[in-house]
Amino acid sequence: MSRRGSWRWLACLALLAGCDGQDADRLAKIGRKAADKLQAQTGGDPGRGADSLQSIRGGLGEFALDAKVSARLRWDKELDGIPIQVGAVGAGVVKLSGKVPTFEARQRAVQLANSTTGVSKVIDELTEANSR
Repeated sequence: MSRRGSWRWLACLALLAGCDGQDADRLAKIGRKAADKLQAQTGGDPGRGADSLQSIRGGLGEFALDAKVSARLRWDKELDGIPIQVGAVGAGVVKLSGKVPTFEARQRAVQLANSTTGVSKVIDELTEANSR
């Protein structure tokens, strides 16, 4: 889609959202400024901007995996109230740490983490309250 076509689409969308002509013009100006800034930062190289976006997405993916595992542990009835820290270490790798009351709770936490979509490896650094 050309740059001109993009602005027309944006203006139509703004009008459908209840904006008047002045609002659509303001939005178009904001869009042009954002595009100019991106072009200035990437030196006009579209691949450079895409590389930056990919690195941001990669970081968000790790955070999302970390959050998914944390949520599963927090909502599990057997692990209710046990503070287990979850950290994303790399692509598909999460680390569990903290103190759990029993060996069974430790096994359950590792099992839930392993069965979470996107997890390829779990680093188990949990300690049991009974162990010395």
